Amino acid sequence: MKYLGIVIDDKLKFSQHISNAADKCAKLIFSLSKSAKIHWGLKREALITIYKGTILPLLLYGAPVRIEALRYEYNRRKYIRVQRLMNILIAKAYRNTSSEALCILAGTTPIIIKAEEAAKRYEVWKGHRANIQKTDREFGLNQWPHPADFINIPETNGCDDQTVRIYTDGSKGERGVGAGVVIFVNNELIARHKFRLNHRCSNNQAEQLAIVKAPDLINYLKIAANNPRTIAVHTDSGITIESMKNASNHNYLIEEITNRLINLRSAKWTIEFSWIEARAGNLGNELADRLAKDAASDKDIPVVFDRIPKTTPYSELEEEATLKWQEEWELCNKAAVTKQFFPNVRDKIHRRITINPKFTALVTGRGKTKSYLYIFKITDNATCPCNTEDQTPDHRLNNCTRHKKTKRLT
Repeated sequence: MKYLGIVIDDKLKFSQHISNAADKCAKLIFSLSKSAKIHWGLKREALITIYKGTILPLLLYGAPVRIEALRYEYNRRKYIRVQRLMNILIAKAYRNTSSEALCILAGTTPIIIKAEEAAKRYEVWKGHRANIQKTDREFGLNQWPHPADFINIPETNGCDDQTVRIYTDGSKGERGVGAGVVIFVNNELIARHKFRLNHRCSNNQAEQLAIVKAPDLINYLKIAANNPRTIAVHTDSGITIESMKNASNHNYLIEEITNRLINLRSAKWTIEFSWIEARAGNLGNELADRLAKDAASDKDIPVVFDRIPKTTPYSELEEEATLKWQEEWELCNKAAVTKQFFPNVRDKIHRRITINPKFTALVTGRGKTKSYLYIFKITDNATCPCNTEDQTPDHRLNNCTRHKKTKRLT
């Protein structure tokens, strides 16, 4: 039976669906290989785009439902074979290169690890994963303010004639995350406040939390009745101001800011916002920045906000997948030559390297070196033409006298 694109068998093993997906991808790759040869054709960047946009979605479709099926070796082999075919094209490698080395050179996470990550992503999205921390999710539709109540965010013209001037800032570092608020009334410093956030929160959240807290603090100020009810909020976070202007942004903190602005407007306050350049010598901004950094490092201050960004769990899942890939790479008893060049998976992923057939042949030990050709009896001996030792990739890079002049030039 086929339902929503997933083939369901009577034992719920999903083997038929995995076979169908693998066969469909293999046909696409075979067609693609006609225009993606080792020495000519589609470049690596184009092939990676095709892999991520076409092959991966086909392989990972419905992964949360059938992830248990990939625990069986015969199902895993089908997916590994498909990824191997694509990685050969991306890495411009010979067909006898190991699958583990191909993943490293192509920069593609092993497909089984990728499928497990996709299943965990779904659990996070649905909120089903155990011990998941509260996230800065969007408000539900029933909690959105009425469109008539949407607050247009006016920006100040740079003058400082408002009765209340508020400076806000956020900070995130190795020691933690904090927010600071400084309030001036009639150009006199009246209040300083600092708040600590959960260490997994972002700097943008700290900036937004400071703006959320600022209107609450105004209620405790003693302001003369004859003073104009005007407020200017100064922040160095342009992203926060743009998010507040976006009527379709319903993230938790942005909605909290909107609700407070509605309350201020009901209390007959006029509020304006201003972007100021960070570390430009502005007294209010410097004080708010100092307070935010103090709050971030002060463990005695209670945490007032612990909703992590929606992207944080996904970033942590990617890191988890990379660590698992590293473990498998270290335990792998193949690709010894490639391991010498790339012992660390993370370094290879983040390093920009131009992949071409000669480079791939060098770092895999599978190319036109005499030591490799001698294995297949294509040459009579493995000795390098320099007559010093066998012609291996390491010899060509470090010891070959024929290449010394070239190495000095580079």
